[in-house]
Order: sequence, then structure tokens, then C-alpha cells
Amino acid sequence: MLALPTTSSPLSKVERRRWSVHVALLVSLAGSLVSLIYLSRSITIHVILGAVFFFFMLIHLYQRRRTIASLIQRMAGFLPRTGSTTRLGISDVIFELLALNVLVSGTVDILNHQAARFPLAATLHLPPGLDQWHKLAAIVFVVYAAIHIIRRRKRLRRSHIR
Repeated sequence: MLALPTTSSPLSKVERRRWSVHVALLVSLAGSLVSLIYLSRSITIHVILGAVFFFFMLIHLYQRRRTIASLIQRMAGFLPRTGSTTRLGISDVIFELLALNVLVSGTVDILNHQAARFPLAATLHLPPGLDQWHKLAAIVFVVYAAIHIIRRRKRLRRSHIR
């Protein structure tokens, strides 16, 4: 019978870099949310932390470039598909589109100097506070991010960059 090690091995340099990006993503997302909640009069810190989050998300995507290329090839039919890679690919696409939606809606709000309204808010009978496009997009993004983090929590610290 094979015995499992009692202590985990130290992180490699690659794993440390990947973990650092994960921590930066989590801290900047949390900071962006907390700054908006507690510093509601000034959105400058929220905007800066949101920009930092998107910067680290670009680094994260760059770190995953081979995985993303492989998923695109699988989804296009150039490589054989498996159920898990298809789910992972669809989940990643949804996650990136939600993040892009938050970025675009926030940019529109800044350029217009007011919150843009979500066009289907009345049709969907959304409460008055959720009729803003950026706020609604951010809530959906945070819920999806929480699910994304919870489902990948075991691989968060020890993920490898290929």
C-alpha cells in the first residue's frame, strides 16, 4: 500500500507565480467590491481596483494560453472532445463574457457620467436598485466568480502553467 506524504511539497516557481496571480485577482476583486460599499461617495478607488483586476485577468489568460488554445481546438472539432473539457471551455467563455460585460458597462457609466439603465429591467420586474446595467452585471459576475472559485478551490494553489 502506498503511503501519502504527511506534508505537502513546497511550491515550484511556476506554481508560486500562478498563485500570486490568483491572490491578486481575489484581492483586487474583493477590494473593488469593498471600496464601493464603504466608500460610496468616491468611485475612484473602485475604478482603480477594477482596472487592476482586469490587468491580472489578462495575465491569468496569458498564463492559460495553451489550455485556452486546446479548448478552442476541441470546441472547433480539431481535437477530440470530452465532456469535462467542453464544460470547462463553456464555463470559461461565460466567465470571460461576464467580466467583459462588467468592464464595458462600467466604462459606459464613466463616459456618460451616469449609470446606464438595463433595458429589460421593467420587463423582468427587477427591483429599483437593480435596474442599472453595471450593478446587475457586477452581481451576476460576482456570483459566477464565487462559483468558479469554489469549484476550483482545490486546484487554486497548485495549478500549473503549461
